[in-house]
Amino acid sequence: MNGRVLLDTNILVYLYDGSDSDKQAKAFAAVDRLIRSQKAVISPQILGEFFVATTRTRRQLLTPNEAAERICNYWAACSIVPVTGAISLEATRGVLVYQMSFWDAQIWATAKLNQIQHIYSEDFSTGAIIEGVEFLNPFL
Repeated sequence: MNGRVLLDTNILVYLYDGSDSDKQAKAFAAVDRLIRSQKAVISPQILGEFFVATTRTRRQLLTPNEAAERICNYWAACSIVPVTGAISLEATRGVLVYQMSFWDAQIWATAKLNQIQHIYSEDFSTGAIIEGVEFLNPFL
């Protein structure tokens, strides 16, 4: 594989969530290192989830304009991989075989079909490897 890392939405959200300064600092260090080394990868799914998570009215972290600006910045700084029909099909297999939620399975399938060995997320069992894709929690 190529050392690239798919960033899950929660890693990006913590960059703007000051309620946990330790996680915010770790997220910043991880994202900064990956962007600088050109190993950061995101997908349109992750960008959409980021927009929703940071602009929801219950706990708004960013205004819609600020979130849109950040998305443009990530679009320029990270590798963007598309969500394709093949990824959606592979995600359904991930749901059936590994009992993942569809959206988590789609993130896994995005990494798998784009030959991305690692996913940074706090939503999976860290160190778990599913069909060559390893889940790592940068907060541990």
